[in-house]
Amino acid sequence: MLTHPNSFVNCIYLSQKIPPFVNKETLGQSNRVLSVICDVSCDTTNPHNPIPVYDINTTFDKPTTPIECEGPRCTMISIDHLPSLLPAESSEAFSADLLPSLMELKNKESHPVWKRAEELFHKKVETLPK
Repeated sequence: MLTHPNSFVNCIYLSQKIPPFVNKETLGQSNRVLSVICDVSCDTTNPHNPIPVYDINTTFDKPTTPIECEGPRCTMISIDHLPSLLPAESSEAFSADLLPSLMELKNKESHPVWKRAEELFHKKVETLPK
């Protein structure tokens, strides 16, 4: 999460319900300075969305949309593929995060990442129709 006096950028990985960072009530305050929200995480359809003030994703062609709220105007940016705007940087960051786990593939029987991945795989396979 990044903040600036008049903007808020959400870029968290949401794995469980948390209290909202901002909601319609906080946006309705007349002394609010916040005017731009960017949700890089784009949890639009997640029932635990920590920014429950919008319900659509924006696009590169139309990157912003106004948020209907009381108080000063507030604009939303919610491009669900925003990292693709910076493909080289996104790829480098993703590969830097992924490489250590890939290097442990040879130890998949004992490495925690691969053990969890296999457990999750088997758990999900059990939910498939017979």
